[in-house]
Amino acid sequence: MSYRRNNQVRDYLSKSARYIIDFCIQRQIGTVVVGYNPTLKQGINLGTRNNQNFSCIPIFTLRAKLESLCARYGINYVEQEESYTSKSSFLDNDPLPIYNADNPTTAKFSGQRIKRGLYRTKEGHLISSDANGAANILRKSKHEADLSGVSRVCLTQPVRVRILQESPTTAA
Repeated sequence: MSYRRNNQVRDYLSKSARYIIDFCIQRQIGTVVVGYNPTLKQGINLGTRNNQNFSCIPIFTLRAKLESLCARYGINYVEQEESYTSKSSFLDNDPLPIYNADNPTTAKFSGQRIKRGLYRTKEGHLISSDANGAANILRKSKHEADLSGVSRVCLTQPVRVRILQESPTTAA
């Protein structure tokens, strides 16, 4: 049973990485910035069942596949440390400090993450917390990207991509 599940996970990761690369090639994007957190899976407290489901997600494998495909197609692959990117507000241009366990920062952030998937800015606008975090990771990377086109509208309802489409015939 685990053999089949591992094949399904590997297939999904390969298709996801391939989708990202095809997206970059079609739009002539030359750099992919990936956020990473070295202690992502350590010390999480999501409950017994959720910890089991979350800790087995092969995030490192996806990053390795993406890095390999980027090298193959001549796309720059950049890994960026992502501390405080989900706490700070992209639209309010909050500071993005770097996490240091020995000297914790006491930065004040203008916005607030309300719940999973929802972030409230200083002015009370509701945006996607995942899109806010992704924009902050790109901003933190100090990559030469033009972020002037990223507006509240872009961050409110990001496009959801389904890598595996449901089969038209379902087993009854």
